[in-house]
Amino acid sequence: MSPARLMRWSGWSLMLGGIAIVGHYLSHPPGETAQFTLYPLWEMSHWLGGIAWLLVLFGLVGVYLRQSERIGVLGLIGFVLAFAGSALDAGGEVVFGAIMQPVIAGLAPDWLNATSPFYVSALRPALGVINLPLVVGFLLLGVVTLRAGVFPRAASGLVILVVPIGVAALASVGSSFQQVLQILVGLVLGAGLLMWGYALLPASHER
Repeated sequence: MSPARLMRWSGWSLMLGGIAIVGHYLSHPPGETAQFTLYPLWEMSHWLGGIAWLLVLFGLVGVYLRQSERIGVLGLIGFVLAFAGSALDAGGEVVFGAIMQPVIAGLAPDWLNATSPFYVSALRPALGVINLPLVVGFLLLGVVTLRAGVFPRAASGLVILVVPIGVAALASVGSSFQQVLQILVGLVLGAGLLMWGYALLPASHER
């Protein structure tokens, strides 16, 4: 595959991934406990999230290749972490979110409470393994991309901005602000990825 075609496919993949992420966060119920897991939209939302992160995964390849000579080792580290985090999140959304969590909610709903031994000793560490490379990777990639100036600065700024919003959303779990911050994460990240993806299309290079 030629570099130009790879960039084009990466751009479309990233744009579709950004749109799917917005759909995932808009459709996600406002919580993670058993009562929310049994909502009708739960499984569909997590399948959509898994597909979104797979699309982002392929889109990130184009983002890195387009500016690899300008972002150095720090950019490579950010790309690898964001890539690994996206892959882990794609698997987590489908295997745990869409498949296992509804089963657990039906058979042992108390396991999904934030104070349960399962949540504290198994689920919380697993979420940390998934989210840490994702957050650090996108933060690094957003910063070096902003400095490189190859992609629109607004897009990179949005990708960076989603990190403090996401941390605030995690800190507000169980509060009335959780769903608002959750939706804001999806809108901001989705818009940033959509703009990155559009910048990879040939038509945007000719302007």
